[in-house]
Amino acid sequence: MRIQTNAFTRKKRKAFALAESIIALLILAIALLAMALVPIMSSKLALQTVQKEQALALAHDRLDVLEAASADIASSEIIGIYSVSFDRSFARGNAVVEISWGGITQQSQIKLERDLSRNARLTAVK
Repeated sequence: MRIQTNAFTRKKRKAFALAESIIALLILAIALLAMALVPIMSSKLALQTVQKEQALALAHDRLDVLEAASADIASSEIIGIYSVSFDRSFARGNAVVEISWGGITQQSQIKLERDLSRNARLTAVK
């Protein structure tokens, strides 16, 4: 004996299958979007790291120059994308370098401070 299904239950099953398909496609689209954003975000982070490394190298170089200087110096300059401010004071006995730049995600800033030796004047380039 064969059970006959009426047209109403068949339509119900088709509608349910359609809803399942739409939900599955929505989940798949979200997963694919997340996978597509991974390389973009990793590229941004890599570029941000490179910019920070360049800023640190610039700051260390500027600190070396300030330590070798024979007089107090306070100035600022723009080097590429970096805004560099530096200050050297024999009275305070230190040198300070601040570097800021417009980073990938936000404005970034580095501040390095180095204590100067008592004999820094003797080794200064004149």
